[in-house]
Amino acid sequence: MKTLDYELLPEDDKTQLGLIVLQSDVTIEDEFRYYFEDEPVSLLANRIPFENEVTPETLKQMALHVGTTTSLFPITSKFKAVGYACTSGSLHIGSDNIEKLVQEQRACDHVTNPMKAAITALKHIDAKNIAFLAPYSQHVTQTMIDELEKHGINISHSATYDEPQDAFVGRITPESIYEASVDLCEAAAADEQPIDAIFIACTNMKCSRVIPDIEEKTGVYALSSNQVLAWDMARLAGSPLHLKNKGRLCQ
Repeated sequence: MKTLDYELLPEDDKTQLGLIVLQSDVTIEDEFRYYFEDEPVSLLANRIPFENEVTPETLKQMALHVGTTTSLFPITSKFKAVGYACTSGSLHIGSDNIEKLVQEQRACDHVTNPMKAAITALKHIDAKNIAFLAPYSQHVTQTMIDELEKHGINISHSATYDEPQDAFVGRITPESIYEASVDLCEAAAADEQPIDAIFIACTNMKCSRVIPDIEEKTGVYALSSNQVLAWDMARLAGSPLHLKNKGRLCQ
């Protein structure tokens, strides 16, 4: 049998990013492929155990699995950024705690999450007053609104699908999300409370492809959990996104 020689790709051939995805999420990986299409990025995703029902208790329980999920990434991976991909979970576990749990298992340059990224993105575009759309229960939705307002971002108009089952959230149509977003923005305009942006929460909401349509119809920024997380991870990794027709934030 002949023994062959081979060449190795450089370790830094592509920017390495890691993503911790909920077991119940059927959306974020497709949307990240959309945002990182043609980008020099190697994106690796691991699943974290999660019950289908979204409650403060089930969200907090994920803290027990962050370390194990992180440990299952390839040992040789040198991540520029790792994203914990749950908006409501990151709020209930805490950004600092998530970063600590990740860094204990894999050294990486940065750890972020959709809630942290949303605050960064909204401040980046200087949004003072926004609308907020979510799929969660009234209670979970209100905790997220409270967190944003704690950071100086006013939410004048909000709405939720009040759907506790993540399996159904992942099946809400982009058209439904588009219509609800436009309705919220138009309600704000009718109430003479102009908004700077609308934020669509939850990584399981399929809305990446309607974000440009929402912006065109309403004239305001449309941000989503997946969009801001992709944007923040790319920014932290030193490879900011410059994309056409995928939302004003990413231009």
